[in-house]
Amino acid sequence: MGAEEGQPQRSESILVVTLDNLGDLVFVSALFPAIRKQFPAATIGLWCKSYASGLIPLIPDLDVSYAADPFWHRSPGRGKGSVWRFIAVAASVRRARFDKAIIFSAPWRAAATVAMTSIPVRIGFERRRNRRWLTDVLPPHDRKRPVLEDLGRLLQPLGIQTSSLVYRLDASKLNIEQARVSSFMQDRPYIALHPFAGNQSRCVSLEEWISVANELASNETQILWIGTSKELAALKKRSNGSTSWHYADDLSDGSLTTIAVAISRAKLFIGHDSGPMHIAAALSVPTLGVFAPGESARTFPQGPGQWRIIARSSPLEISARDILAESSALLASF
Repeated sequence: MGAEEGQPQRSESILVVTLDNLGDLVFVSALFPAIRKQFPAATIGLWCKSYASGLIPLIPDLDVSYAADPFWHRSPGRGKGSVWRFIAVAASVRRARFDKAIIFSAPWRAAATVAMTSIPVRIGFERRRNRRWLTDVLPPHDRKRPVLEDLGRLLQPLGIQTSSLVYRLDASKLNIEQARVSSFMQDRPYIALHPFAGNQSRCVSLEEWISVANELASNETQILWIGTSKELAALKKRSNGSTSWHYADDLSDGSLTTIAVAISRAKLFIGHDSGPMHIAAALSVPTLGVFAPGESARTFPQGPGQWRIIARSSPLEISARDILAESSALLASF
């Protein structure tokens, strides 16, 4: 039933749900500007994992957010989420009375949870056992298409037609984090290196990465290693007292927001196909992605800045020389 004459109509409210990992959240961030353009007065919300929620302050066109790690899935560096915390967040979403939900998360449990929040329109890709929980079921992911090209299909039930999406993050207004990074890096230019990935078998050896760092470091350029404390521990043992090497865990105290700001200030980012690589690309940082192997035709950097990739079938096929050559080519292109 429509609103009675003279009665104000309730604004549209749309929730985007991605209970997946960090890189998925960066990709999903591309949806918000398109939704805002189509629905300028809408309330646009996000439900993501707690471990990735540090990116929320950098996502444009976002009004409200909810964060909870699902109890059925482990986040990197964490265990499974709390059942009670997840239920409490789901209850908050229910009380918000969203009109529509876009569900990017893969497990059927995500779609089922959104259905239980009584959001009437639920849009998602067809996946195992999730059809019954969706009102608008789109054909499954096409593994041969770039992620953002595929992701744009989720907007079609909202009447949004877009030929191309680009993910973008904005760290410019985070003044406290900007000052902290500036002080930590002593206002000197630096290159951010991320030699890690979720699966160690896809990683080029640390010896090669150390060779890259030693070659790139100079009196004018420092190195900022990106990773968790556990990942960076091995590098700290091999620093040989280098004053040009710095470590993200000494800067951030675990804050993803601070790490994202640090990445945004780098003159170059080099790293494996992972969440930090996509953060760099979304922040317009010149980005060299290392795929060894990976889905390079699908998950290549899809941000607004300059980028290049190295794609091989094995990390053993990638050397420091390869990384340095591509880095030089990237730096020479702008």
